[in-house]
Amino acid sequence: MNSNSLTVALLLEDMALAKEFSDIFRELGVVPHYYEDLDSFWNGTLEVLPTLSLIDVKKMHEGNLLLKKHPFVINEQMPMAFYFTTGSAPLLHSTFDFLNLGTILHGANYKGQIKSILKRLNKMISYEHMLSNLELEKGKLFNQVRGLIEVSQVYKEDNYFEKYLKGIFTKFDSAKRTSFDFFDACETVFSELQDIVEFSFVELSANGQRLVSPEGQSMKYVSVPSLFLGKTCKQGIAEFAQNMSSQVAVELLGGEVMSLNVTGSDVNPDIIIYLKLNDMELAERIDWSSLESHLNGIYAYFRDNGKAVIKREARFITPWEAFSLFDKQIKMASVGDIKNQFALVDIDLSELIQTARVGDSGEFSWKEFFQDFVTRVTSTFSYELKFISMGVSNIGVVCDHEHVDQVMSHLKNISVRFSYWRYFERADALLSKNLKPEIKMIPASAEAYLLHVEDVKFSALDELESIAIKKKTQEIVWGKAPERTL
Repeated sequence: MNSNSLTVALLLEDMALAKEFSDIFRELGVVPHYYEDLDSFWNGTLEVLPTLSLIDVKKMHEGNLLLKKHPFVINEQMPMAFYFTTGSAPLLHSTFDFLNLGTILHGANYKGQIKSILKRLNKMISYEHMLSNLELEKGKLFNQVRGLIEVSQVYKEDNYFEKYLKGIFTKFDSAKRTSFDFFDACETVFSELQDIVEFSFVELSANGQRLVSPEGQSMKYVSVPSLFLGKTCKQGIAEFAQNMSSQVAVELLGGEVMSLNVTGSDVNPDIIIYLKLNDMELAERIDWSSLESHLNGIYAYFRDNGKAVIKREARFITPWEAFSLFDKQIKMASVGDIKNQFALVDIDLSELIQTARVGDSGEFSWKEFFQDFVTRVTSTFSYELKFISMGVSNIGVVCDHEHVDQVMSHLKNISVRFSYWRYFERADALLSKNLKPEIKMIPASAEAYLLHVEDVKFSALDELESIAIKKKTQEIVWGKAPERTL
């Protein structure tokens, strides 16, 4: 260590000896500070701690002051060396408990003894510096390790949430292959995720004037009441409508609700999904924009699969063609040829049509319903189907006989889940009504199907005898004029 950085305190009884020691230290480049008594030494070293204190063993006790009681002596912060004579040698035993760098004997080679003590002091200081540097390095390494641990932890957490999100993507990709529409796929996935407590959907009604919720089968699903918007949304769910539905969703699901906008071809979203989570960290760490993008892809998959299906004329045959096909099939079966047999399934929409005719729920979107219903049937089924339109209340479905069980199951599934109320102007009035069609297998013959349809029609005519329906029909046909007969 540089001697200029050393500070030495001398506590000696002999003034001449103090001067001699001072000269030696000055020669070595150190300017010592001399104290005549223990009291001044005590106060001075408390203010500025010296690097080395050279003390006469006879000065360790003075009045009530004891050197061993000095705070820096007690905590061993003050390195010391002791001067003694042959007469004061017995006092050395008191120094054994101190941080002692050595002793200086009276009359011996003072310069050599002092150099030896300074050498030990410098060595001790260098060790202290090395230890201090090691502590600094240790601190730096500790901070680096802690930083690495924190980075690693963040990476693990990010990696966990990234894997969690990819897991959701995988579930949706799997669900879309077995679901018959977008809502069914969402319901399947959200019902499986334990972190989702409740969920809901809203979409526009066919006329764009209401927000409605599809029917759900899951215990976690919460239906949002139909919301009248006051004006028509022509390009998806407009921002004012989004705000209205969000307020209702928060009231139904709770304060911490995530919303996902599912967009199709319009500027605004076609569907809004609301999720209530049980883990707020998940809500903060999941990349919801990526989930929205993936849901947009799933939505497009179902939407595009059904595009223009209803325009494919090959899927529709007239009753005349169907009856000829059935007669031919019966004729072939009578001679033992039962290959390539067809089956016939009837979709009876009488309840829906009756409700639309009464008009209590406002205008019914006839064209949109028929297009969407047939598209839903065809776009989510792998086998070829042909349709017969037998009036408004009955749709016949012709399929290969070997697939009839799958067709029946498929049609019943759709009949349960289809959102019929979406096509009525006022959906609220339909909550207590059963609009689901009856699915029934009919013998594949002209006579059997005609008898079935005629029975349905006669039943419908009987229903028209009710005053409400008859009156409503009269108003629709004749307006306010008196009833007329052609």
